[in-house]
Amino acid sequence: MLPLAAMLTELGHEVLVAGPASVLRGFADEPVRTVAALPEVCDQLAELLQGEVLALPPDYDPFADEMIVEFAAGPHIRAAVQALLPAAADFRPHLVLRDGIEFAGLLVAERLGVPHVSAPSGVGQYMDRLTLLNALNERRAELRLPLHESLDSAHRYGRLDAVPPACSFARQPMPAAFAYQQPPHQSCGERLPQWVADLDPSRPLVVASTSTSGGVFASESALHLFDFDAIPDQALRHSPLAHLETLVAGLSAVDCEAVVLTGGLPVEAQAPNVHLVESLPQALLLQAADLLVSHGGYSSVREAMRTGIPVAVLPVLHDQMHNAHRVSELRLGVRVHDFCPDAVTSACREALEDQAIRHGVRGAQRHMLGLPSIRAVAGYLERIVQRNRKLVSM
Repeated sequence: MLPLAAMLTELGHEVLVAGPASVLRGFADEPVRTVAALPEVCDQLAELLQGEVLALPPDYDPFADEMIVEFAAGPHIRAAVQALLPAAADFRPHLVLRDGIEFAGLLVAERLGVPHVSAPSGVGQYMDRLTLLNALNERRAELRLPLHESLDSAHRYGRLDAVPPACSFARQPMPAAFAYQQPPHQSCGERLPQWVADLDPSRPLVVASTSTSGGVFASESALHLFDFDAIPDQALRHSPLAHLETLVAGLSAVDCEAVVLTGGLPVEAQAPNVHLVESLPQALLLQAADLLVSHGGYSSVREAMRTGIPVAVLPVLHDQMHNAHRVSELRLGVRVHDFCPDAVTSACREALEDQAIRHGVRGAQRHMLGLPSIRAVAGYLERIVQRNRKLVSM
């Protein structure tokens, strides 16, 4: 969302970015207006739980539709709508550009009678469309908004994507997206440390990372939302820490130099070829890499496609299993079939050595770089606004 907001402002459009205060810190150096009009994610979850703690069922399925839709469009988002509506009404937007799983913005747009468009999103194009429609209609009824019958109601005006249509990661048929080049966002002065440059250039450079979604709950108040004694073994075995430990162990047996982005998780490496670092600019690092090993988040896969390197995916939750299958189907990399180090080792070797994967990745990269620039998004959004004005005036 940040490059889109910066581009629109640069072209002279007036942009107001609304979100939780923690998210808006990422916009501090950008020429956009911001308003902390949305509650923090942990506060939204607390509203959803209504005083209870989150106790996952024994048969917990991290890829289930119901849990994703409930969190994205459950009763708790009424508070987000009520918080966002005054700021939006005062700003009087001609269009709402929302995150793919942020539906308070969609409902506010419907209240104001303006079009809404979703930004590129992995989970947003993974959710079951009928389950989502039913949840949104419940919210519409509560807010006294007209109900919708079409499965396309969440994208009735349009949507954006950052991969070519032939490489779409949409799980179900969806309205066609306007695809564009999402630039790798790099701050001025970003650079790789010298120790990365000093790694053995005769060996493949492999980058590994895990899901960062848990960071939104990294606060003292968020810890009180969970019943840690009731977390099923399935969830513990596939936690971000367990995921990273599995990647580290698997990479220790691969003939490569592995740079593992830990995100601050307390993982340890026993092999000299595995180098741990809390964070580095991943988009910059991938430009020097030969392989990305990750959980299979849409953004990470997209960044690898843009830089022309394959992906080995060990999925953890939400859309990541679907993304892993799609990566394999498109020959962009390999799905790690078991949550164990040996499977990671095998998948990495295959991804590095398989020429069909190399050709698939290079082809996808060329299609990515042939997409319209991010500036073309402005024209797409302007056409939506103009079309809506004509319809309203008829």
